[in-house]
Amino acid sequence: MIRGLLASAVTLFLVAGATVPALAVEPPRPETKWAPRVVDPYPDQMPAAGISAPYSAPAPAAFLTLPCLDSCHFVSSLFDHCGPSYVADGRICRFDGVEAIVANGVDFGVGYAMTPGRQDFLYYDGHDGLDLGIYYEPVLAAADGVVTYADWDRACHACGFGRGIRIDHGNGLDTLYGHLWRLGVDTGQHVVRGQVIGISGASGDAAGEHLHFSVYRHATWVGVDPYGWAGPGTDPWPQDAGNLWIGGTAKSPSVTVPNLSASAAAVAGGADIALKWSSPGERPTYRVTAYVDDGAGEVIGGPFSSTSMTYHGAAGHSYWFQITVETAMGFTDGAATGTIDFIAGPTDRAG
Repeated sequence: MIRGLLASAVTLFLVAGATVPALAVEPPRPETKWAPRVVDPYPDQMPAAGISAPYSAPAPAAFLTLPCLDSCHFVSSLFDHCGPSYVADGRICRFDGVEAIVANGVDFGVGYAMTPGRQDFLYYDGHDGLDLGIYYEPVLAAADGVVTYADWDRACHACGFGRGIRIDHGNGLDTLYGHLWRLGVDTGQHVVRGQVIGISGASGDAAGEHLHFSVYRHATWVGVDPYGWAGPGTDPWPQDAGNLWIGGTAKSPSVTVPNLSASAAAVAGGADIALKWSSPGERPTYRVTAYVDDGAGEVIGGPFSSTSMTYHGAAGHSYWFQITVETAMGFTDGAATGTIDFIAGPTDRAG
């Protein structure tokens, strides 16, 4: 199974104050915690999350980011559009319309692709979610919501998804996170996108360490593919809700970080300076610092969520500004504007 992630990342992304429910059985974490990641043997066949253009136009209700960090690009099993009911029908239909038939070999597009050594299928009949190759690594909430389940599979500890978490996102869709090694949230707890909710593992019916991630319709518990359908013809699984990834491409929340842009311009007819900025980060807050005549900076605003303000300058001085942003996940970025001179009346030199 796919392995990786530096140990330091676990500490970095764990949420302070998160409660960890008591576990009936706590298996020891393997001695080799962070083995090298296996090279993707089928790079052209994997919907490698976040490394290509959008798979299809995002649905109006797109709301998901990946439930793991940047390293979780290896998808070891996809949603089967030919019938996501865990009943084998001899075919697997990928989100882009490519179809595999079990009798035709081991390459996807002709048959079932298999892991190196051909010990297990990379794709299998009736799968209703995505298997992400992460090894005892942080599992993140894919969107804001309320935890409706955080427990072992009720049937038995060796059955089904093992330790699992379900989140109701309040938009008619839920997500499920299965085969966890550790739970980090309680039922009824509100979580935000990117919050660490557990650690991946191999609990329940799992051939190896990975995260099972599924999206379901809340009312019926019918699985849908977050990639939607980008293939030719009609989707064989009409219950889909379309491409649910924000921006149309699966990305880690750490990819949706600030990328702050800012501008400043003198307001005609006076010594005022109009400042504007923007950031795609998650729930950003901003701080604005003004520098006068290349002197020490002074914080003139923030932290706040506003994306503009007016600064009152004075003739005979030059100004430039630094805007910084911090997101709800703690990521930061900064952008400096150009210089605006009020030496003998305003001269806008902002870049």
